[in-house]
Amino acid sequence: EQLNYYLHMPSNNEKFEPSLLRASFQNPYVEYYNFGHDESESLLRRNEGSNAESILLDELDDEELSSLSFLFGGVGDGRHAFATLLDANHQYQSISETKQDKFRLHMTLNDISAQLLAKDVLVLVLSYELGGAADSAKTALATADPFNIGMVIYYVTLGYAMPRFVHQKMVEHIKRGFTDSTFEDFQQTFPWLVISEDTWTGIITIMNAWVDPEAHYSPDFPSAMEVLPSYRPNGDDRVDNAMAGLSSMGAGNELIGDMKAKLDSAREQKRAQVAEAFKSMDLTPDMIEKAKYALGEDATEKEMRNFLVEIVLDQMLDGGPPRYVSPMDKLFLEQTKCLNPEAGPSDEMKEETSSFVIGKNGSSPARGSSKEEAIEAINKYKPHVGKNWVTNPVQIDPSYWYFSDGNRATDEFNPVKEFPQGFLTQDVISFMSEPPPDILSAKTDEEREKVFKSNTLASNVIRYYWHVGRAVTNLLGKTVIEIALGSIVAFGDASSDREGKALPTKYHRITLSNIPDYTGMHSVFITVAPLLSLKSKSVTPCIQSNCLLNTGLWKSYDDYLFSTTALGYKEAEAVFRLRVADQEPSIWGTNVWEQVDDDDERVGSLSLSHEELRAWLHRLFL
Repeated sequence: EQLNYYLHMPSNNEKFEPSLLRASFQNPYVEYYNFGHDESESLLRRNEGSNAESILLDELDDEELSSLSFLFGGVGDGRHAFATLLDANHQYQSISETKQDKFRLHMTLNDISAQLLAKDVLVLVLSYELGGAADSAKTALATADPFNIGMVIYYVTLGYAMPRFVHQKMVEHIKRGFTDSTFEDFQQTFPWLVISEDTWTGIITIMNAWVDPEAHYSPDFPSAMEVLPSYRPNGDDRVDNAMAGLSSMGAGNELIGDMKAKLDSAREQKRAQVAEAFKSMDLTPDMIEKAKYALGEDATEKEMRNFLVEIVLDQMLDGGPPRYVSPMDKLFLEQTKCLNPEAGPSDEMKEETSSFVIGKNGSSPARGSSKEEAIEAINKYKPHVGKNWVTNPVQIDPSYWYFSDGNRATDEFNPVKEFPQGFLTQDVISFMSEPPPDILSAKTDEEREKVFKSNTLASNVIRYYWHVGRAVTNLLGKTVIEIALGSIVAFGDASSDREGKALPTKYHRITLSNIPDYTGMHSVFITVAPLLSLKSKSVTPCIQSNCLLNTGLWKSYDDYLFSTTALGYKEAEAVFRLRVADQEPSIWGTNVWEQVDDDDERVGSLSLSHEELRAWLHRLFL
């Protein structure tokens, strides 16, 4: 009975059993994703649910403006760092020259995976070169050299296979910028990137494997046709994956087959309901225009109604945003599991797509043809992909490859939908001087035609990373991007060494993604929270994180927090002298822990009695 008392949380009606779930006990790569899951957020912006207000450069005093620092723990695909960089550049353009002279920003990109950091560094360098090769996003899309750089970024970041020409360009860039360069030469060429020698060694080891994968992988490095079958970008594949998950938990084939049939039936029923609704609905002029721009002027009424049904189903069942999704991109991914090759102004890409024509008249893959004609053309082109395209080595981490006996990363990612959702948020678009065209804002036939032709995934990727590159260029001498390989919980151990190198030891904002799933929040409070700078009038320092590992297993955020701290969040506020921003934190959202003043009423009113402190220590060490 006494033991039971010590194992349960005081001052709370809910009772949480002690948890033995410590993801980091299993291995350093419990889950491995090449792509993030959340919408990109700038650390300059107020996080939803947080009391930490947005950081507005124009309102900061000179001391803060000249020493802003952000730490991106578990930076992954870099989306939050890129959003922050775009936001900083956007704000920088509108502040006075005096404030521009004062402005300094340090961004530390940290991850335990050398492969992910190597990819982020490669993309940053390519973006910088893209921004330098074209004075506008429009020029980048219309001129061969910058467009080819954009093609490398497009396939490196989002594809599992790429045209051979793109692969050759990728290898050229890696050799010139990294593997054929010395550490000292790299520092001189890219002074805005700060990398320690240890991190450089880790990155170069990965890049050597990308340049010559056959020499660095065992079992043999897979061909594109060996990689693509395990890649699951489509909605139906995800249903299959869910069924496989049930199978691993002991569900029999009969039950799984029955559930799959019911899911398929539910989709067909929903399709029938939507189709029936459209059957009796008069098509508006706007509907007809949008359908004809997608299908061609000769589209029949039946074809237009079917097209509109597909759009509605996508929204209801798949959640795809129609404003920045090209139908041809979607079709090509569904049929080949590859990214749609865009010819643009590149002679090499025109040669690559010379056999990819649609319909009897050989119309452009972008529009002016039926869905059936497009699928037929893709399937005729598909053998060329299988024979000539090359596996994207950047998506296959040699460290994880060895650790997992040749298993690849988790490959559930639909870039056609998830790049717009995750990267092209409304905030991010507001930071861009040349945002992607929005079909909803097109007023005339000419504008709609232009939007439809230019609003492809490739075009939007090139636009996005051109803006990233221009942000780097505009902020040269003002912004430093540090690349730091290693565990975030050991980051503070190097404080004295960092001080000697004039690197920040305190940060205004820290984002951790779902690192606490692996380390536990106790490690975050003990080792990461001390890295927060002191609170000021203009900036409230904070740490933000979320739960992505088995989220639904937790009863609440209190339950999740208790599993590794033996405290509820109210007790944690008192012990660690931080405050959770949302007074009712949710396990399903981003949770923000803020730096507090000594006289903070909410935290100051909380304290642990001697008995509660003893109970907590028993929970920790029993």
